[in-house]
Order: sequence, then structure tokens, then C-alpha cells
Amino acid sequence: MFKNIGPAVAALLAIIFTQLFSVTKVPVKWKEAVITPVFKKGAAGNVSNYRPISLTCVPAKLMELIIADCVLSYLMDNNLLHPAQHVFLNRSTCTNLLESLNDWTVVLQDNDAITVVYIDFGKAFDTVSHPKLISKLKSYDISGSLLSWFQEYLNDRSHCTHIGNTYSVCKGPP
Repeated sequence: MFKNIGPAVAALLAIIFTQLFSVTKVPVKWKEAVITPVFKKGAAGNVSNYRPISLTCVPAKLMELIIADCVLSYLMDNNLLHPAQHVFLNRSTCTNLLESLNDWTVVLQDNDAITVVYIDFGKAFDTVSHPKLISKLKSYDISGSLLSWFQEYLNDRSHCTHIGNTYSVCKGPP
């Protein structure tokens, strides 16, 4: 729906986003998520075979994307991202693997030893400590309204789970 009405509401959303950012407030509805388990593979009776998809309201996601783009630009402009970073730079896992393969090949051609460690970060983004994230943002000189907005956005979040036509009781602040 937002794609179709985007041009008609863009100016209004810009005003709303600017006002919310300037007073570092986030509407309570924007902090509510509906989690839907999506089946991956394996036995359907095994809970670990489902991936939780968290749905939030569209305006919140739009503002989140705008702020994420600004933070990414800041990090890139100030050379705060490692050149090997792939995830947040829209590089694919394929290019990451090709770069790794190239690095390993060069090392082996030079008859040097190489150790490769595989780490599964599958749940890493679901378990990020909010205080550590805020601390990391501060270490990158992110402060003022932007840091306050992040803190407000992360505080007092709530969620419920949706399966079929049933919703769980909401958890977290209202």
C-alpha cells in the first residue's frame, strides 16, 4: 500500500519523521512487533526448524531505513567499516566467499599455512545487547539526537506471537 500511495504521503511522512527525530520520540505502536514463525526445513514438530519473522508497522520501518542509510554513510565517510565488511554494504555472500577463496589460494600458493574458522552468526542479530550497541555507537562518535533516538527506539519494546488466527499475550511494556 505504501508503495502505491508513497508520492501522496511522502511530504507528510517527512514532517512526521523530522518532528519525531527532533524530540527523540518513537510512538508506542512503532515499538510493537508481531512475530510469526516461518517453517525452514526438517520436522515440523521441532521448534528450532522455524525462523521467527518480526513484523512492525511500515512507517517505523521506513524511518528505520532512512536512519540506517544515514548511519551507514557516516560510517563509510569516516572509514569506520572494515574493507572486508559485506553484510551492511549490500555485497553478497557469494562475493564474500569468492574473496575468501582468493585469499586462501594466494596463501597456499605461497606455501604458507592457513587456519579457517567458521562461525554461525545465525542468531547473533536477534541477541544484540542494547546497552552494548549504544556503547558501540558512542565509540563511533554518534551522539545527540541520533543516539537519543536509538535509545528511545530500543527501549520499552513489546511483542506477541501470531500463529494461524491466534495471537499470544503481548510481552514487554504495553
